[in-house]
Amino acid sequence: MLRILTWCAKCLFLYLLVAVLAIKFSWIFVLPVWATGVKMHWAGDNRSVFFLSYFLPIFASAGFLLGLVPFGRLGKAVIDLAPGAARIVEPDAVPAILWAWVPVTIAFLIRFFTWQSRNSSVFGANNTSGRIARFFGTLNAQSPALFDSRWAQDRFLFTGPMLFLMACALAVFLRHRIVGRPTAPTPEPVE
Repeated sequence: MLRILTWCAKCLFLYLLVAVLAIKFSWIFVLPVWATGVKMHWAGDNRSVFFLSYFLPIFASAGFLLGLVPFGRLGKAVIDLAPGAARIVEPDAVPAILWAWVPVTIAFLIRFFTWQSRNSSVFGANNTSGRIARFFGTLNAQSPALFDSRWAQDRFLFTGPMLFLMACALAVFLRHRIVGRPTAPTPEPVE
């Protein structure tokens, strides 16, 4: 039971870490793309408009690239340096990163389905296209009915971390399928 609680705590910690990254340090991922786009003349928006429009795909791409990095080998290096830490750093049967997207996706789905436009009417109460534009659309796709004080919060606390962690989990899954999951060396039988 303790192992399950530790694993769930790892998942929630990864979500918290990604949410803080999305709020505080997302410019690290977006700024180089914007600078390249301006230099190559395919991005004419100013930095803040570009950031608000293309944050989600850039952040999801960063999650995918980060998922390709084999961080599990760091645990093996720690065990090699300090063998006493083996019981603390022992690998999970299923890495927490493969399921870290679940809590944030549940939070996102609750927010997605409970959101209502401040200008909704009786006829357009379940405006699915407006929901999709609000949570996934670029800045140009937003209408005044979709903007409110919680728009940035929805973008940076729910949608961004969900896409980041899903892309990261997909990359880890693909890396394990293609390269193979690292296993402990088996001892040779003694004859």
